[in-house]
Amino acid sequence: MSVQHRIDSISRTLSVYTVVTYAIYVLAGVFFLFPVLWVLSMSLRIDGSVISYPVQFIPQEITLDPYAEVLQDSSMVTWILNSVKIAVLEVIGIIIVTLPAAYAFSRFDFRGKKPLLFSVLLFQMISPVVIVIPLYNLMNQLQLLDTHLGLILLYIGLQVPFSIWLLKSYFDTIPDGLDEAARVDGCNRLQTLLYVLLPSMAPGIAVVAIFNFVFAWAEFVMAFTVLDSNRLYTVSIGLFSFQGQYSTDWRVISAASIIAMLPLLVMFIALQRYFVKGLVEGAVKG
Repeated sequence: MSVQHRIDSISRTLSVYTVVTYAIYVLAGVFFLFPVLWVLSMSLRIDGSVISYPVQFIPQEITLDPYAEVLQDSSMVTWILNSVKIAVLEVIGIIIVTLPAAYAFSRFDFRGKKPLLFSVLLFQMISPVVIVIPLYNLMNQLQLLDTHLGLILLYIGLQVPFSIWLLKSYFDTIPDGLDEAARVDGCNRLQTLLYVLLPSMAPGIAVVAIFNFVFAWAEFVMAFTVLDSNRLYTVSIGLFSFQGQYSTDWRVISAASIIAMLPLLVMFIALQRYFVKGLVEGAVKG
């Protein structure tokens, strides 16, 4: 077989691989974008029908009345502010708790390290729904029911295993030589973490922040279990409360859902550069 023939064969194989890869990307994009586009279409319709025949993404008549109705409801603004508060504090708390732990798992060798790491991973596999009743009783004993503090502490506890494993993988990509150079310059462990390793950890911290922010923003079960007062509701519970007992205006719910997505979209756009860089660097060990 000639060299040129081999080159042509490899080129055809790569072309087929490229086409299949992009086809999968397109199908995945359609799969995830379809519900969002359908909700957006619902929020702009004159009528409140969930399914129209023929199916139309762009309604023939468009109205912004559902958005006006949502924004005129002061509760929606309160729920968004509550979600922002809870999500931001949960992200700050999870980074403060898991950053030193991930550093210790990555840099230190101690007895029981592997079993402890395994137990952390095992806890991550437990669904929050399974332990919701024990957590409710615990919050009740601590008098943290119907408080944002109780919900924030729950979120931090639930996300600790995932965040530790993710941050540890980023610490593993940083050469140990940086630690040694910092100790030669007179830095202790805390100074090495804060002043030497932390700047290199920015992409990993951004990934952890985004994942935890999205989790706190969209989580429903724990929020519905802990919170009882309308003024303390998060966006996820607030959207649920828009459903009526006998009838539901799906246009209003769709408009509220689109408004609730905007803070997540803004955050992702702001941190997109760090997020993509973090995913790439976290996938490859240095």
